[in-house]
Amino acid sequence: MNITFNKQSAVPYYHQVKEAVKALITSGELKPGDMLSSEFSLSEQLGISRLVVHRAYRELVTEGLLIRKRAKGTFVAPPIKRSYTVTGPLFSMSENLSADALEPSNKILLQEVISASEEIRTELKLPEGAQVVHLSNLRLAKLLPFAIEEIYLPFARFPALAKLDLNNCSLYATLENLYNAHPQEALDLITAGSATTQEAGLLGTNKSAPVMRLKRISTDRLGLLVEYSKVVFHADRYQFVARMQRTK
Repeated sequence: MNITFNKQSAVPYYHQVKEAVKALITSGELKPGDMLSSEFSLSEQLGISRLVVHRAYRELVTEGLLIRKRAKGTFVAPPIKRSYTVTGPLFSMSENLSADALEPSNKILLQEVISASEEIRTELKLPEGAQVVHLSNLRLAKLLPFAIEEIYLPFARFPALAKLDLNNCSLYATLENLYNAHPQEALDLITAGSATTQEAGLLGTNKSAPVMRLKRISTDRLGLLVEYSKVVFHADRYQFVARMQRTK
């Protein structure tokens, strides 16, 4: 595999490998059913630890892009229908929890301005070199942790979010008050997964315990992109409910 890799980059090695493989799949250079280089072979090629390649492959398996076959290897997953559209009103997490009297609170774990990765630039339609405000946020209901959010917002549009105290605040309300940019529409992709060691520690569960993962892209009332978020939910403390009805 022709993978671009930069040992001088601040981006973690495993993430570089993961994004490079994902790009090969997206471009069609790697097709469904193609076998990837073995972890040992790719680690030798790139001059990095096999554990780095193992983590990159493992995360791509979790995301459904790769599959492992015992005693055979790692392959690009076949295309399948993986999404179903559910429509309904859009509320912030704070609004949802408050409506259910669950006493929402949050703790900002990390608040920084970073250069947007290729993935973030693609989702937020940002130019190369653009910066984003990155918020790592722990959500609690009645003081029990139930979700970890990784939120990315265009820094050029929302610079105040880089320094504003957002602990125990509704981000959506803040966006409305400061920028008249309350998310009006969102596309959510929900998948199942297992908690990493770090996620398990924050959520108060066991490593590899089931979690629900959500990716969200939201736009405001003018149709402008507002946020790209990745959320990990404690499976025992949060449910996703969809009400569906036949139209014919």
